[in-house]
Amino acid sequence: MKSIKFTSILITILVFYSCKKEIVEVEKQTSKRPNIIFLMDDQHRFDALGMINKQVITPTLDSLAKEGVFYSQAVCQAPMCVPSRNSMMLGLYPNQNGVYRNSDGIKDENLPVKTMAEYFKEAGYETAGFGKTHWGKYRTNTRGFETRYTSEIKENGSITMLEMNPEAKKKYDDEIADMGPGEENNLGYLGFTSKLEEDEHRDGWITKQVLNYINNREDERPLFLYLSYMKPHAGHNVPKGYEDLYDADTIKYAEQPNWDKDKSPHSKGVNRRDMYVNYWKNASEKEWQLMTMRYYANVTWIDDMMGRTLGALKKKGLLENTLIVYTSDHGEMLGERYYKFNKYNLYDASVRIPMMLSGTALPKEIKRNSIDSLSAENTDLLPTLLDFAKIKKDKNLLGENLFSNNRNQATFSALHEKKNEAAFMWRTPNYKLILVFNRKENAVNYTEKDIITGEFFNLKEDPKEWENLYNNPKIMEIQKKYKKALIAYLNKQEILVK
Repeated sequence: MKSIKFTSILITILVFYSCKKEIVEVEKQTSKRPNIIFLMDDQHRFDALGMINKQVITPTLDSLAKEGVFYSQAVCQAPMCVPSRNSMMLGLYPNQNGVYRNSDGIKDENLPVKTMAEYFKEAGYETAGFGKTHWGKYRTNTRGFETRYTSEIKENGSITMLEMNPEAKKKYDDEIADMGPGEENNLGYLGFTSKLEEDEHRDGWITKQVLNYINNREDERPLFLYLSYMKPHAGHNVPKGYEDLYDADTIKYAEQPNWDKDKSPHSKGVNRRDMYVNYWKNASEKEWQLMTMRYYANVTWIDDMMGRTLGALKKKGLLENTLIVYTSDHGEMLGERYYKFNKYNLYDASVRIPMMLSGTALPKEIKRNSIDSLSAENTDLLPTLLDFAKIKKDKNLLGENLFSNNRNQATFSALHEKKNEAAFMWRTPNYKLILVFNRKENAVNYTEKDIITGEFFNLKEDPKEWENLYNNPKIMEIQKKYKKALIAYLNKQEILVK
């Protein structure tokens, strides 16, 4: 099984090592716009990469990082699917686009800016989108994708798994029926080995469609390809074979603080607290190891499918002048910090994401196999890609060009899970400030008078964020500096959707 499953991954590694020879060729093709391959998955922890955590098997992503740049301090703009993805695809913060929670959304006619796919379509690219976008509560059109396949959420003009393969979709829905909303109850996290074939899974079906598209593509325009998976988000019903690559008995899992109750002022009471605490507080070591291992096995499965996709693109000649993007919409707590699971907070396991830019078209001044430790946010991706492809922005965006060394030292993220409160993060590699405000309807003109409470962490000395130093006299000067910077940046976020 191992040799079968890793054949495509080994091919992918060879593909990316061969990129070195192709870089010279790319520099000769300055008149041709580069292809953009945008890879994404859901709820992928920043440290669930083989290059960071030796427990995890991710040869495809490790190879991309080796032939590109890895952004070690990257964060999402809201630790939940809908607001994070709207921020990324529009290049706007939640306070600007009005999408604060998973229950929000924007109607097509009210979009304040072009979407990422619309920019590339109007610039003469062929645009093809496969997998999850999760725009929110309104039925949308494909928002710029000419070819569009969705595994779960229907868009006007898309082809869904339910439409093409209703029997397979029913099999999947039946298998995860007991996992609860979002497949995120305790069974969803503990998981099991799936009895289904790969293409009876939503992500496996999407991979089948994207490979078919690549193999039969004849369009001569430059390509903007978006491929977005629903895993490693729970449930952990991993296709057979991937768990065999791991030894559950050796898996390290979340260490708990010596608390008798949760200490999370900005996210108290959210994140299905009682359900998780009551189960995992009494779970066996074996259950913790299996849960963590199956999350990693899902990561490996996604990595393998990305590898097969890149291999097909290579065979078709579509990686010869290409920039490859990889990111995730948010992280995963995996039981850290007093039995927290999924996201819905501003701690590092939730807001930090794995992000990298790679490919043969990577600017020659960018050092390959490098780590960029400056600020990086998902809102930076749209302006970076537009600048790279020489496409003019229709409105100013706060995001920065990730190829520039002249970027902010801090990153920003927001949480709006409580009705009358809003929490915002200002983070550097050394410290993190989280401020909780009385929430304002118009989300502008926040001042110190609006602050309810806060959290402050020394990330170098306390990377698990267990010791809240907020208002500690020893760090008061640093805290004041961060508070001033956070409020100033927050109030730069001009509202574009009323």
